[in-house]
Amino acid sequence: MLEQTVEVIKTAPDGIWVQAVEPSGCGTCGGQGCSSRRIAEWFQREPRLFRVDCDLSLAPGDRVVVGIADGSVLSGALRAYGLPLALMLAGALLGQAIRPGDGAALAGLIAGGVLGWMLGRGGRTVRPCVLRRDETTLVHLKKGLP
Repeated sequence: MLEQTVEVIKTAPDGIWVQAVEPSGCGTCGGQGCSSRRIAEWFQREPRLFRVDCDLSLAPGDRVVVGIADGSVLSGALRAYGLPLALMLAGALLGQAIRPGDGAALAGLIAGGVLGWMLGRGGRTVRPCVLRRDETTLVHLKKGLP
């Protein structure tokens, strides 16, 4: 199971909205943040929020650990990228086989891509769920650490 510490931003009847908590880093850069993180911050306009299934009673500001099942990221990537690509190639080959020429291959490519996009967007997606409260936050609060 893949796990990530997140902070609760808001609650809703069908789950909670969370934002990922950035790790403190490895200390190699002296706490200034690595250059790859700085470059990523240039292109990120605002923090991303994610809806997560939750059975716990939480409030905004709470930190929890969410998890997603092993293999769900790979299957989601294959559905989002692999299926449309495979259908685009199959459509181009089919179009070329029916009528030789670039026009038919291009039409088959577009038709396969549209079909792959529609099939990739359909279906049930696996959402992350709250596994437990983040215990490190509670330890810091008890010890009086920031």
